[in-house]
Amino acid sequence: MGLASDLSRSDVENLLAGFLTGARSVQLGKRLTELDDLPAAYRTHVQLAEASGVVWAAWSTQCGPVVAWAKVDAQGSGRSSAYLLQFEWYETLSGHHALWCHCDPKRPTEWTIGRGGTGHDVPR
Repeated sequence: MGLASDLSRSDVENLLAGFLTGARSVQLGKRLTELDDLPAAYRTHVQLAEASGVVWAAWSTQCGPVVAWAKVDAQGSGRSSAYLLQFEWYETLSGHHALWCHCDPKRPTEWTIGRGGTGHDVPR
């Protein structure tokens, strides 16, 4: 089995938290686990993520809720020996964002934006 194919839902949620705290410097508060815990504007994003089978997680922050979800590139992760994910997140202050990034499995709060040494372009 490859590096990313062994990730559980909890593992992906931890990567989401690591990205938000490490790359975005967000101080995460209480975990928001129910769709009803989120404002209406967030629910659409979460429902789309759920419909496509993508893991999502949400937290309260000092600036309001933040919700994040990620698609794991299992093949790219296996080739690069790093977690390679397409992260998306939504927050009240700046809206919706998406990017590809990767991290060393031993350093889940240190992220590099871009697909790195995987040898192929970001899909559009």
